[in-house]
Amino acid sequence: MLKVLSVASLALAALTAPLNFADAQPAKKAPASKAAAATGWTIDARQSRIAFSTKWAGNAVNGTFRQWSGDIKFDPNNLAGSQAVITIMTGSALTGVKEPDDNLASSDWFDARKFPTARYVTQSIRSLGQGRYVAEGVLTVKGMNYRVPLPFTVAISGNVATMSGQVKLDRMALKLGLESDASAEWVARETVVNVTVRAIRK
Repeated sequence: MLKVLSVASLALAALTAPLNFADAQPAKKAPASKAAAATGWTIDARQSRIAFSTKWAGNAVNGTFRQWSGDIKFDPNNLAGSQAVITIMTGSALTGVKEPDDNLASSDWFDARKFPTARYVTQSIRSLGQGRYVAEGVLTVKGMNYRVPLPFTVAISGNVATMSGQVKLDRMALKLGLESDASAEWVARETVVNVTVRAIRK
């Protein structure tokens, strides 16, 4: 998401402070922008990553979504026409740890059979200066929409853009794992999602 929000997508030290997902609420989709579309970018999948980290049974767990795609349009001089649409295959989450990997696709968690995709769509992007931005977007998980701000940085060199972003999500707000662990005694409420995207100008 680089020169397009180069989203779903880490120079973490350069990011603004990650936002707490507790602020997110179910949201209606905002009307599409009428501004002319910004420059399009093609994601370099081999050098892009959507990763997550949390605690499961008291142990740190780090994982990635192995399958995802994005449609990115971004121009720092045309933020009104910039947008990122990131689609994630929920069944592609992998941590390498047996218990979470056995459960994440289940109906209690991502319910990958019924909801095979999650999606993040930016509704607006504003500049914070010096290559830093905040996208106001809608995250759709298990058929529900939530407003999620995503702070990110973008560096553009010639026709290559690199984006890094980080956000903290509350799995309770997303209704993940409520049947098996509604009190968060076993799995932490907070999940940190890191997005790194390398993209080539179309």
